[in-house]
Amino acid sequence: MKPQVAIKIPSDAPIAKVVSIIRSIESLPISEITRRIKEADYLLTYDLGSTQGVNTIISCYDQFIKLGITPSLFEHDRPTSIYFLRNLSHTYQEIDDEIDAEIEAEMAEEDNE
Repeated sequence: MKPQVAIKIPSDAPIAKVVSIIRSIESLPISEITRRIKEADYLLTYDLGSTQGVNTIISCYDQFIKLGITPSLFEHDRPTSIYFLRNLSHTYQEIDDEIDAEIEAEMAEEDNE
């Protein structure tokens, strides 16, 4: 099993608000979202190595916080913090920027030959 990042919310969270947020991210049936809430299952799960997945969890977290819902975040099935995920996202962005710069430098070098 690949390392994952995931988000859960309290089972007493307002279902309609949660459904609205989750369906804006993933096209899950309302019944599936409701089941995940009631069973305290992960609402969303992504590969930890996916920049987009980590950023989606961060965005989802922020939306829940704005609604007064305190979600729980997980990395490798262990509780983690939003600070860890934000740092991870920042690190991924730095790596992407470095790779882009290297590619541009190589292309410029090839053009000069």
